[in-house]
Amino acid sequence: MDLSSAYLLVGGLFCLAGLLLFCCGERLAAPLNALPRSRIAAILLWSAALTWFFYHLAGISEVDLAGFPRWSFFALFGGAGILAFKFLEDLLSLRAIAVLTLFICNELLKIGFGHTPYSVVLAGTAYLLIVGALWTGASPYVLRNAIAFTTQNTSRARIVGSILFLLGLTNFTASFFVK
Repeated sequence: MDLSSAYLLVGGLFCLAGLLLFCCGERLAAPLNALPRSRIAAILLWSAALTWFFYHLAGISEVDLAGFPRWSFFALFGGAGILAFKFLEDLLSLRAIAVLTLFICNELLKIGFGHTPYSVVLAGTAYLLIVGALWTGASPYVLRNAIAFTTQNTSRARIVGSILFLLGLTNFTASFFVK
């Protein structure tokens, strides 16, 4: 994927999320408030995060493994990932979203690397998402409370939707200036 396509994709996703919150915030309130404790969402999102993690682990060079056999890392982290369903069950879907966000930001920063003046908006968006993901991973209840606060009334959902739409529009517009 090239830089222009990444801008278009990120911009389109944020614009879509913003429009959905702006126009349908009251209809999305129940599913959004149910997301943090949804067992199905936790299984799907955490499985996706583990799969992506194992994909990265499979691509790490032998030097980075410090002489340990690769299977030991798969066993250790696979066991930890499965034990998360038992010991970190509460708000696991939000933790999974945080992990997936970090992986997505890694890919976005790789795409923008070396395109310095043109990748500033994408990198800025990625760094905002990284801060949010680290905060969510450490304190998932903050995101749960933010979702509840946002969906509590229509005007809050519209404000957050407008902010997301503007962030998406900024990324979308930046795609036209990439050379």
